[in-house]
Amino acid sequence: MPLRKHSRSARRSHAAGRRLHVETLEPRRVLSLTHWYTFNDGTGDDLVGSADMTLENGVGVINGQAVLYNNGADSGDASEVQYLSLPTNALPASGSFTVEVWFTTAINDSSTTWSRVFDFGSQNGSNGDSYFFFTANSGGSDSRLALSTGGGGSGERAATWGTETADGQQHVVAGVVDDATNTLRLYVDGVERGATSLAGADIGSITQSVAYFGRSLWNNDPGFFGLIDEVRLYDEAVGSSELAANAAEGPVAYEAAPFEQVVTPRQLERLDRGVVAVRPSGGAAYVGWRMLGDDPADVAFNLYRSENGAPAVKLNAAPLTQTTDFQDSTANLNADNTYFVRAVVDGVEQEDSASYTLGANATIEQHLTIPLQIPAGGTTPDGSYTYSANDASVGDLDGDGQYEVILKWDPSNAKDNAHAGYTGNVYIDAYTLEGELLWRIDLGHNIRAGAHYTQPIVYDLDGDGRSEIVLKTAPGTIDGLGNAVLMGADQVTDDYRNSSGYILTGPEYYTVFDGLTGEELDTIAFDPVRGDVAEWGDGYGNRVDRFTAGVGYFDGTSPSVVIGRGYYGPQSGRQARNEVAAYDYRDGQLTQRWIFKADTLGNRGSNGEYIGEGAHSLTIGDADNDGFDEVVYGAAVIDHDGTGLYATELGHGDALHLSDMDPSRPGLEVFMVHESSNAFQSQGRNAGGELRDAATGELIFQIPSAVDSDVGRGVAADIDPNHEGYEFWGTTNEGTRYIYNVSGLALYEYGNVSVNFAVWWDGDLSRELLDGTTISDWMNPGRSNYVAYDKSGINSTAGLSSNNGTKSTPALSADILGDWREEVIWRRSDSSALEIWTTTIAADSRLTTLMHDSMYRQSIAAQNSAYNQPPHPSFWIGEGMETPPQPLLFFGGELTGDYNGNGVVDGADFTVWRDSLGSETDLRADGDHNGIVEMADYDLWVERFGDVAAAPAEFTTTPSAAQAIDGASSDAASGDLAFALLVVEDDPPADSSLDAIEAATVVADDSLLLLASRSLDSEADAEHAALSDEAIGAGESAANAYAADDASDMIFGQWRRGLRALRTF
Repeated sequence: MPLRKHSRSARRSHAAGRRLHVETLEPRRVLSLTHWYTFNDGTGDDLVGSADMTLENGVGVINGQAVLYNNGADSGDASEVQYLSLPTNALPASGSFTVEVWFTTAINDSSTTWSRVFDFGSQNGSNGDSYFFFTANSGGSDSRLALSTGGGGSGERAATWGTETADGQQHVVAGVVDDATNTLRLYVDGVERGATSLAGADIGSITQSVAYFGRSLWNNDPGFFGLIDEVRLYDEAVGSSELAANAAEGPVAYEAAPFEQVVTPRQLERLDRGVVAVRPSGGAAYVGWRMLGDDPADVAFNLYRSENGAPAVKLNAAPLTQTTDFQDSTANLNADNTYFVRAVVDGVEQEDSASYTLGANATIEQHLTIPLQIPAGGTTPDGSYTYSANDASVGDLDGDGQYEVILKWDPSNAKDNAHAGYTGNVYIDAYTLEGELLWRIDLGHNIRAGAHYTQPIVYDLDGDGRSEIVLKTAPGTIDGLGNAVLMGADQVTDDYRNSSGYILTGPEYYTVFDGLTGEELDTIAFDPVRGDVAEWGDGYGNRVDRFTAGVGYFDGTSPSVVIGRGYYGPQSGRQARNEVAAYDYRDGQLTQRWIFKADTLGNRGSNGEYIGEGAHSLTIGDADNDGFDEVVYGAAVIDHDGTGLYATELGHGDALHLSDMDPSRPGLEVFMVHESSNAFQSQGRNAGGELRDAATGELIFQIPSAVDSDVGRGVAADIDPNHEGYEFWGTTNEGTRYIYNVSGLALYEYGNVSVNFAVWWDGDLSRELLDGTTISDWMNPGRSNYVAYDKSGINSTAGLSSNNGTKSTPALSADILGDWREEVIWRRSDSSALEIWTTTIAADSRLTTLMHDSMYRQSIAAQNSAYNQPPHPSFWIGEGMETPPQPLLFFGGELTGDYNGNGVVDGADFTVWRDSLGSETDLRADGDHNGIVEMADYDLWVERFGDVAAAPAEFTTTPSAAQAIDGASSDAASGDLAFALLVVEDDPPADSSLDAIEAATVVADDSLLLLASRSLDSEADAEHAALSDEAIGAGESAANAYAADDASDMIFGQWRRGLRALRTF
């Protein structure tokens, strides 16, 4: 499906704040309006009077709506029920009166029965005595407006409508006390729905002791569960036409004030098209490929297939623009079928992508298989052990644009930190997608095995175009070349395991390994340092060795690795430490950028409010929109400079999510569930789960949970296309569990929804559920499994296993291949292989590969840190979304000026620059990465002309400078080249090159060929110098001819300056 276009610039404009426009109402209506509450400023302030509402018991205001969460809270629970309290002097002392309320109930079920949208009056004991109320569900399948002058229901005048308005939809109710006609009238959505005689009563006939919105005067009635969007009170009986007009206009709209987000170019991997083909049925092949982050927004594709090496044929009649996948029903599947794509830019086909071959008579399946080499088991003092494949990550280890898989092997005696016992060694392997084992790192006997100990980070940290691997190591670690990783006088045989199998003494290292070979590149002492184990919250080694890890862009441009130690508070009266450090790997050196320390020790005495705020994972992104990343460490956030940004003090938790979950709010949001009710209750909250503003920590809404309940799981994902933004749910334990939207509105009962991972799998933009080896589509109230162990054919995951016990997580879930949707890696139950599962469901739309969104790529690097969490991008994906802003990125290891990515800076790159000059969407020629193609990018091309990229690491030969010149000259002769610079370093070109250059000079007036040299020295012969001088003259003449074109003035002015400079050679 087509997406709505997103406007972008280097400073992205968003929305923040709300402004009220009184002039939207008719002047007469404003005059009769005595009190007005829109909540658009985040408060219950009265906009036309002085009777401000009080938001009681933690009522939140989200997007201009008061959110009342009363799941099981009765009106008599004065300290628990959430409601709005109005000063009684807001009501007229007598006569006519109108109250108008826009509201939405959370869900249509028994919990809404008799809950009040508003209730004004007095109590007698635990019941209402005199009152004026409206309920959306009176228990008789109706909506009821009632007024009683005393004695409870015995003297009640009621106007009813035989339809409940407790249906999860927004309604506006107006209750009108008309003293002139002695009538009580009920209006719903601008239509009169019921009326009754007041029998001489008016608004002054009730005892005006209290005025509630969301709370009943009957203690046993439930509190209102839903949203109140706007309240208007009038000192007259408003007429039918005006109420109809109000309903048609709706509540005062949210108006956004501009807000700017700083966007900086970020270094990422240069990926190939990731073409993949599988055979989902006997008669068809499914093919997918990537749209890349530097592709023009309007790029199209042609798909080609070669059968058994024959010339390729194009499979599509017109360039493909809607999706980046294709169902090939014409292939001869008894033959080898090789697929590749060509991008089409401005109607011109680009070069072939890397290809993928679906072998003859391929198995009908939707996965790729990577055979594994299982390490040999062993024996510890506690007994023998074997190995299982565990968590995985991906990185481009050799710089060829294709991912390799990095796999952690866990022994069968791996331990949670809370459990004593010896463990076997941990191994880290690297495999190609074809199953070749590249290397194996043995972490040794001084690194304990378990989910919380080893957090591999795979990322291109130094910008050379190849990923490194960063690991906590110790004496006994052996790198991928078989060499010991040691510092100082340490020995491989040093053994620091105690009699309980814990490792609480001895050296700790932090090591960067080469991704291609597994070789140790640099090792430093690990910091945060262990120190006294008891300072971390316990005395036996549980809390001291709880590690988390990730990647952040703290300078806004280049990645740094993050390692955290400790996230709990103190236990049994002990002290506690929580620390996070950031490291840079540049020029072969691993150096600390900053370290954040929090403790309760007093002698350090810093950041005590951050203690116990960590989660079992961390997530990193630009939380405060300044262009630099922050570390979301759980309930606390650390700023890009290593200082504390804020701590919510809601406490530790097991699940953590960061994304743009509510597209109507500026910036990112955090969803987290919390383990300790003592922590969040100490802050006056009942936040078993909570959504908050990532920048400020402001609570957006909370999901209550019972006292002393451990909310162990929580998910944030957009699984419902009917509501904009994410949905949220968790294993809370207070009343009925619900699924909530971004406004905190309970949409559905929890039902048959899993609480684990989420994955984009089917054709639409909503996300699917991933739990164990099952992928399912949630369809309230049930779900439909796409793949599962009990499915048949290609959808059966029988024989596969998830990881990490009851956590039931995949080895990895990420956008690894094909189009933007995600793949899932599971291990075979016997660990003989990994299987990379890819969807074969036809897509409805296309997006840039998620791996070119830096926050998503970072979340893949951190996905398997301790308690594995699903990845999220920096933008919202869902039905009705805008086209995401094009990522502002550059590639590690890229050749500056190589704008077509062919490995040589040549004339074809000028064509890319020329055709995209001024563009903010086609950024292939944005050499300085500032978000626009401009003259500075041309200057970079001129400066680097003739440079040749380093070949992928597995190749040993590179094109010579002369070959580059030949290529450029050939381009010129064919008319494709507008400018070419002859770059001669130390060796003059061969005669054949000079012949080609001379031929190209003949067409200089058409191609504007400029032949020059950055280093013409005494070794360059006279013929070469004369030819260059001749070419310069020809180029000047051509430039003068073309300069008459006004559109080219800027270009040629710059070019002439270059020519004058070249005369100096």
